[in-house]
Amino acid sequence: MFDSLHSWASYLLRWGHLIAGISWIGSSFYFIWLDKALTLPEKPKDGVEGEVWMVHSGGFYQVERRKIGPGQMPETLHWFKWEAAFTWITGVLLMAVVYYAGGGALLFDGSSSNSNVGQAILFSLLLLPLSWLVYDGLWNSKLGKKTEVATLLSFGLMVSLVYGLSKFFGGRAAYMHVGAIFGTIMVANVWMRILPAQQKMIDATKEGKQPDFSLSQKAKLRSVHNSYLTLPVLFLMLSNHYPMTYGSERNVLILLLLFVLGASARHYKITKEKVGVLPPILILVSIFGLAYLTLDFSTSETSSTKASSTDSNPKFTNVDLSQAGNIDVKIKFSGIVPPPKKISATPECSAPQSAPLMTDYLLVKNGLVQNAFVWISEGLAGKSFPTPTEEVVVDQKTCTYEPHVVGVRVGQPLVFLNSDTFLHNVHSMAKENERFNLTLANKNQRITKKLMKPEIMLRAKCDIHPWMAGYIGVVEHPYFGVSDKNGELKIAQIPPGEYVLSVWHETLGVQTQKLVVKPKTSIKAEFKFSEIKK
Repeated sequence: MFDSLHSWASYLLRWGHLIAGISWIGSSFYFIWLDKALTLPEKPKDGVEGEVWMVHSGGFYQVERRKIGPGQMPETLHWFKWEAAFTWITGVLLMAVVYYAGGGALLFDGSSSNSNVGQAILFSLLLLPLSWLVYDGLWNSKLGKKTEVATLLSFGLMVSLVYGLSKFFGGRAAYMHVGAIFGTIMVANVWMRILPAQQKMIDATKEGKQPDFSLSQKAKLRSVHNSYLTLPVLFLMLSNHYPMTYGSERNVLILLLLFVLGASARHYKITKEKVGVLPPILILVSIFGLAYLTLDFSTSETSSTKASSTDSNPKFTNVDLSQAGNIDVKIKFSGIVPPPKKISATPECSAPQSAPLMTDYLLVKNGLVQNAFVWISEGLAGKSFPTPTEEVVVDQKTCTYEPHVVGVRVGQPLVFLNSDTFLHNVHSMAKENERFNLTLANKNQRITKKLMKPEIMLRAKCDIHPWMAGYIGVVEHPYFGVSDKNGELKIAQIPPGEYVLSVWHETLGVQTQKLVVKPKTSIKAEFKFSEIKK
């Protein structure tokens, strides 16, 4: 019942936010354009500063901009204010429903089970008024009268804000918070600066006094500020559909380029005076910069690709397996196991579930640990093994990675599959291998990669659904495995010798032990963990 209500609230608020936003942005852009399009009347008119003739939908319109004087206020005056208010209200409610409700699954990137959601929500709420106070204080100060200085300081503050948010939140949430902060500044400009200035001018005329037209100029400045923020905010509203931006390791630089692109496009489109060459240059530089930062230039091999270069090596090995032995491994945990937490998944993930999604950071049954990766880390120097050509598949299924932990050989085909009917992406967080961030938009879509360097462990995640993550152990030999739900695994066909056996678990850490494999024997190895490391 809760999941259904949560989904409906999300849908209705998205729709309401979109309607209010279109109304506000449309009127804002119209009036900015109108001010630039006004010309002096052919014949002087008393109190008329400028006029423009327009044609639309078969009708002709004449719009005038006037200076009002004492006693000249019309009985009916239309205010453009509720569009801004409803956009902000629906936006804040939408953030609460999507990002705050049900444990804040989208606030972080899913790499930690100990993120303090309560503190994050409080921080998020305080950011909105605090950002407005900093911005407003700057532009009301003496520095605010020096437009170039105040603009540079504002840009610097924005860079600091974006960088800090990207470190505190996950990429998706960071982008959305920047959009919420910009939107709050825009709405506060309307209700705290523009409307009060207009009201003072109206009150003066009603009292038979001459209005203070400097108030109009101050209000106009804030309106211009809003127009430069509009296009960046529009993208940020929709940014959850573009994981190659907020999910990138360079997401701060990408957002800054998006801001420059949007502000430059606004300037080029609306400014009627001679624009000059700078805005078009900034637009082109931003586009090429964004393309460079977001496009994947690595080779994405298809499943039909034959063996990699390592497969062309002669199919022989200097390993004698005639006396091979085995290792039976068991992973134990004696500490307190935190109960799994319900993930407040997005509507597309919640709808098909017969059971709620739960965290899987630590799965323990009867004191035995699942999803531990075990491999021989020392003792195989000088030995070579042919690279297998069979595929290892990691499936994005019902908004989880299956399997959660997997091992693959260097150069072996690694397939990422989308079994869901909606958009996922695969973001490699590799430290040794190439990084990539690729979209899987459709059901049964797949990409194949070959990881060419050993790496323990490579994390892959979905930026769109940040609780989704999987871990990949990349090794040069076949002696590895992942513990099952009984905390057990078997490593077979090991040549006799002395080895170091290692185990990795995402929350318990790493352990090693030395052991000796004797000819044609099976030995037992146990790893015992007693506390959670992270």
